[in-house]
Amino acid sequence: MAIMTFKISILALTFHGGKRASVMRSINRTIGVFILVSLSSISLAHEGATGIIKERMDRFKQNKAAIRVIKGNLAKDTTIIAQKLAEIETWANEMVDFFPEGSNQAPSEALPAIWENFGDFTAKAVANATAAADLKTLAQSGADQSALIKGLKVLGKTCKDCHNDYRE
Repeated sequence: MAIMTFKISILALTFHGGKRASVMRSINRTIGVFILVSLSSISLAHEGATGIIKERMDRFKQNKAAIRVIKGNLAKDTTIIAQKLAEIETWANEMVDFFPEGSNQAPSEALPAIWENFGDFTAKAVANATAAADLKTLAQSGADQSALIKGLKVLGKTCKDCHNDYRE
C-alpha cells in the first residue's frame, strides 16, 4: 500500500504543474503511511512472544534503538555513543545465552541453522562484540566523525552477516 501511495505521490508531482505545497502534503502523507505500516509490522512480529524468545527480541529491539542513538549523535556527543556501544557490546557478549536449543518457535525469527552451526553463530556474536568494543574505543578517544562512521559500518556488517545466515 505504501508503495502504491508513493507512486501516486510521484504522479502527483508530475501532474500538479508546480503546486509545491500540495505535492509536499502528498509526500508527507505517503511517508506517514509508510512509517505506520512499518511500525505496525514490527510490533506484530513480537506479538505472542514469551519467555526467552521475548527477552531476546526485546534485547534486539534495544540494540536497534541504540544504533539509532549512535547515528543521531555522530557529530555531537561521543560520550553517548560510547555508552550505547557498551550496551551493544554487553548484549553481543550475552547473546548466545538467549538462544537455547529449541527456542525457535513462532514468533521467533531464528533459523534452525543457529543450532546446526552454533560455533559459527557464536563467532559472529563475538565479532559483533569486538566491533562494538573497537568503535567504543574510537568514540572514547575523540575520533573524528569519518572514523566513527567507518567503525559503525564495520559494526553494521557484523549484524548483517549474522542476520543473513541465521534470521528469517
